[in-house]
Amino acid sequence: MDMKVFYEKYKPVIVFYLLACLFSWPFFLWRDVYSDSWNNLNIHYLLKISLIMWGPGLSAIICSFIFRDRTKKTITFFGTSVIKSLLFWGVPMTLFLIFGFKGYEGSYMNFAIYMAGTFIFTLGEELGWRGFLQDQLNHLPKWKRYLAIGTMWELWHFTTRTLSGNMIARILRPLMFIVPNSVLSWILGESVNKSKSIIVAVTLHSWINILIEFGNTNTYIIFGLSVPFWCFILLKWDKNETINANT
Repeated sequence: MDMKVFYEKYKPVIVFYLLACLFSWPFFLWRDVYSDSWNNLNIHYLLKISLIMWGPGLSAIICSFIFRDRTKKTITFFGTSVIKSLLFWGVPMTLFLIFGFKGYEGSYMNFAIYMAGTFIFTLGEELGWRGFLQDQLNHLPKWKRYLAIGTMWELWHFTTRTLSGNMIARILRPLMFIVPNSVLSWILGESVNKSKSIIVAVTLHSWINILIEFGNTNTYIIFGLSVPFWCFILLKWDKNETINANT
């Protein structure tokens, strides 16, 4: 495909990605290279993370406005079912709050604030990757679509996996992470295509973070119980809801 034709066809995607990196990369650099200054920044940890994670979200909002006459928009906040979206998020999170909590700074209130913050900064990412980008690439075959999203998602992380080791290691490490990120893009993407709900993507993405942040037996048990629950909810997200929502 001619480069000019390619640019015109994918201009919303290209501008979206450039803006997402432009908004997030300075904060990745600040966090990972100038970590002393970052750690001494006198704002809440969740707000600092949001400065990074909302790059794709802000980019999606801007591009949805700039390219409103030529972009597709099928994915919404609650998708085709408000109730199912709330259950998808709320049931596992409630179980985690009751049974998975292990003294987060000694306060259930602090823990609840953390979970709300997790939703907010993960929403910043998912508004971009699933809420905007996926809609623009849904015409591609699945393997191309999710490989493209997984690659862009990984490279957007900038300094996260490129600061240690020799030059070869710094190049190979992000390339290796493209595979798991593409697999995750497929899982999140197919779940979102079924539900049309950003909350579904935020939930699944949040639990990836939770497994890393609170890796203990209770967390693994609640996650293990949540997987069949999520599958059940998605299976019950029938085609009639999708049809009704789009007419």
